[in-house]
Amino acid sequence: MSIERAVVIGGSVAGLLAAIALAESCKKVVIVERDELPDAPIGHNGAPQGKQIHVCLPAGLAMIEQLIPDFGSKLKAEGCPEWDELEAVPYLTSEGWRVRTESPVKTIGFRRPLFEWVIRRHLLSLPNTEVRVGTVKGLASNDDATVVRGVELASGETEHADLVVDASGRASQAPKWFEKLGYAPPVDREVRVNMGYASQVVSVPEGLLPEGVMGLNVIPYPGHHRGAVLLAADNGTFMLTAVGMVGDYPPGDRDALLEYIDGAPSPLIGEIARQCEPVGEINTYRMPGNRKRVWEDLESRPGGFVAVGDALGSFNPIYGQGMTSAANAALTLRSALAEIDGRAPEFPAEFHERLRDWTNLAFEMAAGADCLYEGAELIGWERPSDEELQYAMALEGLATEDPEVLVALGRAQYMMEMEALESDSITAKAEAWISSRRTPHAPDITTMPGVTVAAAAATV
Repeated sequence: MSIERAVVIGGSVAGLLAAIALAESCKKVVIVERDELPDAPIGHNGAPQGKQIHVCLPAGLAMIEQLIPDFGSKLKAEGCPEWDELEAVPYLTSEGWRVRTESPVKTIGFRRPLFEWVIRRHLLSLPNTEVRVGTVKGLASNDDATVVRGVELASGETEHADLVVDASGRASQAPKWFEKLGYAPPVDREVRVNMGYASQVVSVPEGLLPEGVMGLNVIPYPGHHRGAVLLAADNGTFMLTAVGMVGDYPPGDRDALLEYIDGAPSPLIGEIARQCEPVGEINTYRMPGNRKRVWEDLESRPGGFVAVGDALGSFNPIYGQGMTSAANAALTLRSALAEIDGRAPEFPAEFHERLRDWTNLAFEMAAGADCLYEGAELIGWERPSDEELQYAMALEGLATEDPEVLVALGRAQYMMEMEALESDSITAKAEAWISSRRTPHAPDITTMPGVTVAAAAATV
């Protein structure tokens, strides 16, 4: 039996994708969003991080293509470039420059408002969808609070629904709403490292970057709290972003920002940043860390309510997992609704159980890296074992010289294909690295690495 009416709280990427998935099986889908969403590729207040650098992992782009046919082509038609991430963006880690090589890891550059607008434009072309401006203040339920029946708005109105999808972001009030209905809220798992970002749209003078280079990735790592990223966006623009960890927040003044970027692990990013021409203002953003809200382990819950996006899991943006997790949740919602009546009491538990493995993987990848910073606060989660960390560092060391290992690592990190790291060849190389107690060659941090041609790399 199809759902008559669904309500999505929040009109950001997670909410838009969830609404597109719902529209396939629901007679009416209403997004309740605090802001008037523009009919143009410009930002809105409901996405405070919207002016920061954004990437969508290749895994996420492939997922969105299942919801919006030719999504990648639509982005490219709006002026978004495509490139090979492992070849076109030099990447400096604590172990040195990763080798650059041809790979199947393809991504597309964009600014967040344009990305959202392409999704929103598709959503609003669907005849059974609507965006309503309003602020959700709580959940409406039946008399014994066993089923959520919609949302209560600040205006005093109730937007009725058979299924409510919370895509209201990291600041979601759903745990409080659950307590008001008489249910225990979900437990949070967190790794707090007090991260901050400062981004500016810039123009890169011709010839500043070597041919074929689409950016530079010099992010922080434990022991070095400052970093920066330059990445091609859309229509000839680039995003320049300073990244700070453990409370070492980048400033919003340009001169101070450039001085901050000089503290990145390579002086190259600072030298390049000084030659970029500002196109827009500097925007800062801070967040405490990575958080996963464990909805799947609730012992008791009402029917008719699920959470997606940052209301479910919020990760360090530098790893690019947020939009991909939102796309995965939308596809999971679509498949679950195709197999289970969304009004069935067991639907929310089944939906969140289906998301468990994916969300755990995304959290563990981000938290596993960030938990190594001194002072990191771990809540409800234990850091990886010394053996696991040693293995991960061996892979990073190998990635500075071995294209096969780099591509396997890239497939795991960007395409969420963890099996790429489980082949006999990759395992043998990592174990040999550990047993020999090898360390990477001392990197020349002042020079970008060239491209390594390795036919084997593209076949991993």
